[in-house]
Amino acid sequence: MSTETVHHVHAQLFREAPPVRRARLAITGEEVVFGVPKWQGEHYGFAPGTADENPGTLDYLVASVAGCLIGTFGGALKARGITASGDALTADADGEVVVDPDGVLRLRTITVTYHLRAQEEQRAAAERVNTHHAAHCPNARSVAAAIDIVTLLDFIPV
Repeated sequence: MSTETVHHVHAQLFREAPPVRRARLAITGEEVVFGVPKWQGEHYGFAPGTADENPGTLDYLVASVAGCLIGTFGGALKARGITASGDALTADADGEVVVDPDGVLRLRTITVTYHLRAQEEQRAAAERVNTHHAAHCPNARSVAAAIDIVTLLDFIPV
C-alpha cells in the first residue's frame, strides 16, 4: 500500500465591488487582482465604462498553465543539453473561451506555441520533448480532463 504525498496551496480571497476580486497568496503575501476584460464584462452585463478592465480569472488560468508548461518543457530541454533560458525559449499562449448553452464561459483549449532558438541538430530532440512534456506538467495535468492542452513548436535554427 502506497502512501500518497499531499501538499496544500493556500490563498485568501476578497470580493470587492463586482467584478473586482483580490487573492492574497499565502506563500508570499502577494496580491493578485481579478476583474474582467472588456469582452467578459459585456458578457456579464456590465454597462460599458462601468467596470475597470483587469485580467480575469481565465487570463490567469491560461498564464498559469502556460507558465508551468514552459518550465516543464525548458527543464526537459536542459536535461538534453539544449539551452532553454533567456531569449532561447519564449512562448505565446492562447486560451479559447466558448459560451456554453447555459451562458457559462468555459475555457475549451489552451494552445502554447514555443519559440525555440537552437542548433539544427537539436531539432529532433526538441520535437520529441514537445510530444510528451505536457503529461509531466502539474498545471496541465490538473486541468487536462476539462481543457484541451495543445503545444506547438516553432523551431528557429541558429
